Amino acid sequence: MYQKLLNKSNNLRSSFENIPTCIRRFEGAYGDHTFDRIGFNIVPFNSGAMEHATNIAYPLYAISNGGKTNETLFAHELAHHWWGNTITCRTQEDMWLNEGWASYSGRLFLEAVYGKARYNEDIEDNHRDVLQFAHIRDGDVLPVSGIGHANTYGSHVYNKGADMVHTLRGMMGDEDFFEACASFQSEFKFKDVSTNDMKTHFQQFTPLNLSGFFDQWVKEKGFAHFDILWVLKTDDTYQVRIKQTPRFNEVTYRNVVATVTAFSKDFERFDSQIIIMNDEQNFDVACPFEPVSWFFDFDDKISDAVTTDMVIVKPGGVKVDMPQSLMSDIWVNNPTDDSVMLRIEHNWAPADGTYGKPAGAVLSKERYWNVGGIWGDDVNVTAEIVYSGLQSNSLIFGYLDKELIRITEDSLVLLYRPNASSAWAEATDYIKNSGSLLDKRGIIEVSNLKKGQYTLAMYDAGLASVKEVSRSDYGFKLFPNPAQDELTIELQSKVMGTTEITNLEGKVVYSMDWKGNEWKQKLDISHLPAGTYFVGIISENLAYNAKRFVVE
Repeated sequence: MYQKLLNKSNNLRSSFENIPTCIRRFEGAYGDHTFDRIGFNIVPFNSGAMEHATNIAYPLYAISNGGKTNETLFAHELAHHWWGNTITCRTQEDMWLNEGWASYSGRLFLEAVYGKARYNEDIEDNHRDVLQFAHIRDGDVLPVSGIGHANTYGSHVYNKGADMVHTLRGMMGDEDFFEACASFQSEFKFKDVSTNDMKTHFQQFTPLNLSGFFDQWVKEKGFAHFDILWVLKTDDTYQVRIKQTPRFNEVTYRNVVATVTAFSKDFERFDSQIIIMNDEQNFDVACPFEPVSWFFDFDDKISDAVTTDMVIVKPGGVKVDMPQSLMSDIWVNNPTDDSVMLRIEHNWAPADGTYGKPAGAVLSKERYWNVGGIWGDDVNVTAEIVYSGLQSNSLIFGYLDKELIRITEDSLVLLYRPNASSAWAEATDYIKNSGSLLDKRGIIEVSNLKKGQYTLAMYDAGLASVKEVSRSDYGFKLFPNPAQDELTIELQSKVMGTTEITNLEGKVVYSMDWKGNEWKQKLDISHLPAGTYFVGIISENLAYNAKRFVVE
């Protein structure tokens, strides 16, 4: 018994090793701790915790092995001593003032302990999750402030709320932002507050107009999105035109504080702050050198509808990991003596066809890519793009091309243009590996990735414009999952068709016909290598939504 207690004590001490740094950072950011102590009470919760002032209820599982994988949980709960306990939201509709700020504070803790790169990584992971899944989990596209009762503790409040705090920090700058945070805590100590209270108070600490941020980013549903339409050289400046294409709304975002960044071929950098007021707007940028690359919000200080990755590659050939770009298996073959910068932006926004597109092509309304950086013609970049019409919780396959791929991917193509003010044309140097044409997913291999923009499109307008006709609603169960040698498929209603199993590349690795009187199939999968697979049922040659399973 003594040894068990000693082990738990050691685990607790190890798991909470970084809490002194957490306390100091929160006091530096939000002001002195209000209460007479900070206490954690370990309880046998299966999930979650509770932020009781001075006596936080903290789950036993989070310290069970002495690791630090759950330490952002204690940071989140401790942050509630400021956001939730010292001040609290006046109404449930403003729960983001409690939970969104506490969720953001977990990232602030990571920055204090592990550095800005770790902060940026976690911010980007959260942002990707929000863009891809928040509206799915909460059942609708929602604002952050003005949330309904059913979603008081939903993804928009916690995760998008943290996104918005990051954006506010990016627009105001660290000095003004943290001064405003501490003053807000002091001014409203032991009071309830609203989003309007925060808007009025924070405005006192910056010359920038924050009305657009609070009224549109926080109170409107959807996401802002911006892109560089074109850049023109004038006598002594460069004229940069920015265009808005929001996600999930038609709002014109105003008073948006952002940065346009230019790079020379020698990696010299020049930043210019801009304030966006219109759907399209020109900005004069007095860059002192000849730029070879231009970027909007290069440091990802605002959480618009973009996720990004950037790498610097030295001479030679190397595979690079760029998960937020939603391109994979990226190889940079650099035979030169110079380093290469590669930045890929995945835009979670409609591809714009204003400047032209192939006849009959229906552009994706869900996403497109910007590929940019610093490299010459001698450098070759290859990559793969996963396309998927699946309604899945998978980061790799879930809710990416649901609107575009409704029946089959047979007419799916990859389009390219050198810049946002050029016409789209079908890309060269790519191969589409469809595998099954009815599972609505596959891989596009690009053998010569070029600077510019890429998007997906359907050549047959009928395939992208009809309502969902997938016969995926048979309602079948599969078990066990994970499986080893045998997988059971059980129907809720009889169907004539074929069970089809595909691998991650979309290739059919197993198929079996259903008989008219069958309700259950037992599939011999002993020949399948360990890994992830998808199973679906084909009927009348219509597409299906696959279910994922794992072979151990």
